[in-house]
Amino acid sequence: MSKKLMVLFGILVMAVGIAANLSAAPRVYYYVAPLMGHPYVYDQHLGFKYAAEQFGVEIIKAGPDGWDTAAAAQAFEQVIAKKPAGIICCLWDPSMVPAVKKARAQGIPVIAIEAIVPNSGVNTYIGLDNFQCGVDTAAELIKRAGTTGRLVVQGNWGASNTEAKIAGFMSYLTANSKWQVVSKVDDKANTETSIEGAKSAFNNFKNLQAYIGLDSSSAPGIGAAMEELNIKPGSITVITHDREDATLEYIDKGYVTASIINKTAMQAYLAIGYLELLYTKGFANAPVSDNNQNAKFEIMPQYVYTGSVTIDKSNVQYFMHNKMKNYNTKLYH
Repeated sequence: MSKKLMVLFGILVMAVGIAANLSAAPRVYYYVAPLMGHPYVYDQHLGFKYAAEQFGVEIIKAGPDGWDTAAAAQAFEQVIAKKPAGIICCLWDPSMVPAVKKARAQGIPVIAIEAIVPNSGVNTYIGLDNFQCGVDTAAELIKRAGTTGRLVVQGNWGASNTEAKIAGFMSYLTANSKWQVVSKVDDKANTETSIEGAKSAFNNFKNLQAYIGLDSSSAPGIGAAMEELNIKPGSITVITHDREDATLEYIDKGYVTASIINKTAMQAYLAIGYLELLYTKGFANAPVSDNNQNAKFEIMPQYVYTGSVTIDKSNVQYFMHNKMKNYNTKLYH
């Protein structure tokens, strides 16, 4: 072969290699959960969009728009057959646990975000310490409204994260104050149910000094009920959770005193980050033992707690969704 042909052949080989790298499909992860269409999940979607761009991976969402955990479990089973590089899920109840354990048995890493249940089978959980979030909520109430009074607590009872929150809230409140809980309202994480539940509570329990809402739909319902019943903003202390657009608006108007939020986008970003570490940076081979695989232990941390943030009138403007970048990317769909 002539020198000229050898040069041309070398260029051709290089070009083929570059083309192969450019055409290589990104690693694929799945996010499986119920409530995909709920306003609360907007920030999870935002976090996954950001992570997809930052890590150059594809993330596909699977699961029902509404509160149907059985359908989410079925979606998880279908995802296993696709052999993804990893699965991220929300365990609001145990419905998906058998599928989680099946995926792990097939070598697919699984990370839970937002909510966790006992004996889940996941590699790790990333999100709020929901019991501690309940403690934070009680402490916020005492800081803003003192140590005595009558209050109503509202939440999506039965969801694993909400049950942990109310346990933490009651534990701290009982130990550190004389507040009396006169009613517990179940809003089922539904805005219309939340509005009707809050209206009923306000009508049936007079002389309330505080109202607590422990899920994303609580504040929109409490605020709307106060508006409809002509309850003056600031006349009672309202401490809620999460950051739906309506919640932020009610903080700005003064109906909601403060809302305790998860760093929701961060838990999505960290989940992808940990999975990428497994594939690209030798995470699984960190020198915890002579041979981590043979030693048969989980290399990932069991829990990664992101901590809570408090939004009130002093900083609410920084959390408005219409001011945040949307990260429109084809890598998350």
